[in-house]
Amino acid sequence: MYDNHYDPYGQPQGQQPPPQLFEDTSGQNYGYGNQAGYRGNNYGYPQGGGPPPSGGQGGNAQGGAGYPQYPGMPGPQIFQDPMVANMAMQYGQSLVGQGREYVDKKLEKYVSMTQLKYYFAVDTRYVMKKLQLLFFPFTHSDWSVRYNQEEPVQPRYEINAPDLYIPLMAVVTYILVAGLCLGLQERFSPDVLGMQASSAMVWLVLEIFLILATLYVTAISTNIKTFDLLAFSSYKYVGMNIALLAGIIDDLGYYLVLAYSSFSLVIFMFRTLRWQVQGGDGAMEAYSAGNKRRLYLLLFMSGLQPLMMWWLTRHLVVD
Repeated sequence: MYDNHYDPYGQPQGQQPPPQLFEDTSGQNYGYGNQAGYRGNNYGYPQGGGPPPSGGQGGNAQGGAGYPQYPGMPGPQIFQDPMVANMAMQYGQSLVGQGREYVDKKLEKYVSMTQLKYYFAVDTRYVMKKLQLLFFPFTHSDWSVRYNQEEPVQPRYEINAPDLYIPLMAVVTYILVAGLCLGLQERFSPDVLGMQASSAMVWLVLEIFLILATLYVTAISTNIKTFDLLAFSSYKYVGMNIALLAGIIDDLGYYLVLAYSSFSLVIFMFRTLRWQVQGGDGAMEAYSAGNKRRLYLLLFMSGLQPLMMWWLTRHLVVD
């Protein structure tokens, strides 16, 4: 019979403890010196429980939860101060303002933003009247443009003045309608819209360059600006969109609408540009006196529009 008393190893007296299979390494030091009162366990914490005491939940004595704190460094709670937040907001706004001024100065070297804003000074009434003028130029009689070099009349107050709002919307609509036409023909792909936009821009730039080269070669003095040429050359996209939508219903409708839109655009371009080739009544006198160069210029600029309308829409309609 053995005594029920236990020795320090937890075994009854009189029995030898079982041999230890693995070496006890729980008393070794992992990162904390024994002289500091830390007998490292497997996690580097002192024996008897958990990590060293801290001042927050999972943090340290000075910083917020989960953020380490260093002496002399402000904690994340500084960003909650209204004064600091206002200073940061004002600094960000100043940076944005400086960047905008820098971009405006760079653009001003190549494009006058003041002139560009003039071409977008339109309203709903002007847009409706301009579209009516593009499709029904026969009903309009006064084609003169009230234009002052110092204080130009905005398009919203002058129906005969060129604008860039309708051309821009017409070009964007053309790209979307072209994608719709190709989609109905099962020829659509994600790259189609980009290709259509690039093609439209390239042909538009080539057209304006050709007109400017013609003006330079013929040495004709005009009051037409580059933005005016851009506007007049882009009005054709309005008729192109209507023709493509008609072509979705029937191919014959495409050709009929394209023919009428081309004819009305030629009348619109000829009558509008006739007043701007030299300006005011001088253009009429020069034209009636038989100035062939100006007449050929008007016919060239007007006759180029139907050709470009057909070229940019022919591949979107299947015969």
